[in-house]
Amino acid sequence: MRTKSKVEIDSRLKGSNVLRRYLDVPRFVNFLKTSTLYLCRSDLFPDKFEGSFTPSLKDAICTAYTKNKIEYSYEKFKKELREGVFINCWSLGSDDNMALWHLFGKTNDCVAVTTTVDKLRAALNTFTGEGHISIRKVDYIRHWKDPVIDINPYSNIFRYKTVGYGFEKEVRVILDNFEFTFEAASKAAGISVAVDLNKFLRSIVVSPECSAWFRTVVEDLAKKYDVLTPIRNSRMAREPI
Repeated sequence: MRTKSKVEIDSRLKGSNVLRRYLDVPRFVNFLKTSTLYLCRSDLFPDKFEGSFTPSLKDAICTAYTKNKIEYSYEKFKKELREGVFINCWSLGSDDNMALWHLFGKTNDCVAVTTTVDKLRAALNTFTGEGHISIRKVDYIRHWKDPVIDINPYSNIFRYKTVGYGFEKEVRVILDNFEFTFEAASKAAGISVAVDLNKFLRSIVVSPECSAWFRTVVEDLAKKYDVLTPIRNSRMAREPI
């Protein structure tokens, strides 16, 4: 079995960079209860461009297949790659993103959990499973414009999303399990990584549009699961001058 390497960090990220993840109540409760980071299999994301190549790269793979330089068609390669990569998503920055509050909070009563790149790396370094983990800042591209992109390794394709998602300012945990799952009979829908929440979390932020009683609920949930992380009100909840 391949020796597990340390978590690789995008050179554009600093260890002190703040990361946010917006959660509705069920996902927040599950996060506290399980103390795990969930990495979803990439083909289960709703974005149809997830893991897509550019026209030039597709042509190169198809040509290599036709000339018998590789054993798999473009369609098979893309399918297997998407089933062998697992992703956990964060938003870069400490400021509120109202679009993400609404998109992932789903109701006014929701939270955002924050951490840092260093804390995320430390948590991921405890992972003992197979595969290579990297933390990547997402680049937003127009796939149809055929931009030059980096696919070394192949899982780098998940560093790229279409420009329509640029508002997310996404940073991704990418677990490349491709070589271990290629043509496997069954593939997990996700992989969970255990974390110590009191070391991992920087803060829990309550939605700026939440009900008056909701912060107390969040405090009670944190206490129930022995989470000592500071609970803060969103800066967007302040009254303007």
